[in-house]
Amino acid sequence: MYTIEFQKHGLSHAHLILFLHAADKYPTPNDIYRIISTEIPCLQSDKHLHDLVKTHMIHGPCGSANKYFPCMKNGKCSRYHPKKFQQQIIIEQDGFATYKRTDNGRTLIKGGVSIDNHSVVPYNTWLLLRYKAHINIEWCN
Repeated sequence: MYTIEFQKHGLSHAHLILFLHAADKYPTPNDIYRIISTEIPCLQSDKHLHDLVKTHMIHGPCGSANKYFPCMKNGKCSRYHPKKFQQQIIIEQDGFATYKRTDNGRTLIKGGVSIDNHSVVPYNTWLLLRYKAHINIEWCN
């Protein structure tokens, strides 16, 4: 199932829902971690992926760093950033995942602001490397 929208500046935007085989519907947190990442890659060991995450998968900066960012509503980020650090993936009772975001010290500069794993949008490494575009991946049941 999918829908295509056009953003204000004319670019297409797709929302997709993929239904998985029954054997894949209830994976372990480690299974999800192999598919979805929310951390800045190491600059020294994978500069290409690091640069793609910086370009396509960082939210903001918003909040006190940029009160006029489009996500800001009533002084708060409508996308709930910054996200909390989390040592492991947790599957919530509603079926959505709270992703692993470690405080590993990795940062990058975007818009003159130092960004860490708090602001990484969930992504799939293979898709990001293949399409070099913003592709937000979420796990839900």
